[in-house]
Amino acid sequence: MEMPFSVVSLSHQKAPVAIRELIYLPEQACRKLLVDFRDILGLEEVLLFSTCNRTEVYYRGGRDFSEEIIQLICIENGIDSWREYLPYFRIIREEEAALAYLFEVSMGLHSQVLGDLQIASQVKHAYRWTHEAGMASAYLHRLMHTIFHTNKRVQQETPYRDGAASVSYAAAELAAELCSQFEAPRALVVGLGEMGRDVARNLDPTIFDAIHLMNRSYSKAAKLATETGHTALPLEEL
Repeated sequence: MEMPFSVVSLSHQKAPVAIRELIYLPEQACRKLLVDFRDILGLEEVLLFSTCNRTEVYYRGGRDFSEEIIQLICIENGIDSWREYLPYFRIIREEEAALAYLFEVSMGLHSQVLGDLQIASQVKHAYRWTHEAGMASAYLHRLMHTIFHTNKRVQQETPYRDGAASVSYAAAELAAELCSQFEAPRALVVGLGEMGRDVARNLDPTIFDAIHLMNRSYSKAAKLATETGHTALPLEEL
C-alpha cells in the first residue's frame, strides 16, 4: 500500500495567538500523542512538534488521518468541540508539497523571523522524541538527516542566516531599542514558557537597570533568576 507523506499544521499563518495557545502541546503531551497516533490510529511514522507559533504533525499513512489527528490533539488539550478548530489547520496531502514544506519550516522560511535559529533545534527535538518512541523508519531517518545536512550547508555556504535570530531574540532587541531613550529602564517578563524563558535570557543586563521575572509558579521564576542573574517576583505583585 502506498504511504504518502502528509502534514497537519496549525501556525501563525492561519491561527491567531489565542488559538495557538489553546492547541500548544508541551513535550510530555507530544510524547504521549506519538504513542496515541500509533496505538489508536495505527500510524508508525510520525513527527510532531509544538511551539508558540506552530503545532505540526508529519506522518506517513495509507489514507487521510488529518481529522483524527486534530481530534486527538484537541482531546489532549481538553477541547471537546474539535471541529470548530478545523479551519485553523492547513492540510497537505500531496507528498512532494509536504516534503518541501518540512524543509522550508526547518530552514525558518515560514517563521515570523525569517531564518529563525530556534526552529532547527525544535525539529531535532521532535525527531529525537520520534526515535525514542520507536516510530522513526529508514525513510524518516534519511529524510531528517537530509534536512539537517541541508540546514548545515545553508548556514555555512550561504548568507541566508546572516543576522538571523529567533522571535525571542528579536523581542529582546526591540525592547532594548525602545528603552534606549530612557534613563535606568527596567524590564519585566511575565510568563516563563519557552518564549518567555528565551526572552529573559536574551535581555541585556547592561541596558536595563533591573530585569524582573514573574510566573504563575514562583519557583520557576526563581530558578531562571538564579540562572540569569535577574530578579524573581511573585505574580501577585503585578
